Amino acid sequence: MKSLATLQQGFITLEELEFYLEGARLSDQASQCIKAVDPLTTGWLSRGALLNFYQANLRALDRGVRITRIFVTTREELADPEVQKVLLTQYRDDIEMRIAFRNELPTAVDIGGVDTNSTFDFAIYDDRAVTDVFGQSSKYYGRKTCQPVEVAKYLYIFELLEHSSHAVTQENDRIVLASDVLELAS
Repeated sequence: MKSLATLQQGFITLEELEFYLEGARLSDQASQCIKAVDPLTTGWLSRGALLNFYQANLRALDRGVRITRIFVTTREELADPEVQKVLLTQYRDDIEMRIAFRNELPTAVDIGGVDTNSTFDFAIYDDRAVTDVFGQSSKYYGRKTCQPVEVAKYLYIFELLEHSSHAVTQENDRIVLASDVLELAS
């Protein structure tokens, strides 16, 4: 029944491998921008499907596609050396990165009734298609939609998260919040 309801809302359900293949395909088709929100995990540099997805992101960058990625994490996780490797790699690859801390994210009330069952793990391609990971475990890993109403909801969530996020910079082979560097300089 859940799958049927998902299909009626204009979403296609995807298993994990299908999800990352679809993300790679959409990255390869993107011509303007990719806006992504991802939990900050260390698998970016080692998990096969995720690595292939990231390589598709790099091909998009080579074509001039602008990629903005908001990583959702905690202040403690930000200090982890493995997490820093992921951040440095993406920063050096010219992905525009921001950090959003879980305890600073907008609540469901702030988002104005938009479905917040999201894991804050989604991507928007050229403001026309969305892939989103399911928050609860199920037979399927994620979903995809091109329905304008649904895409608009994700764009709205992305804007709210972007507003709650922090710009980053590189300092001594570490990614730090740009605001922390400004504080130290003053």
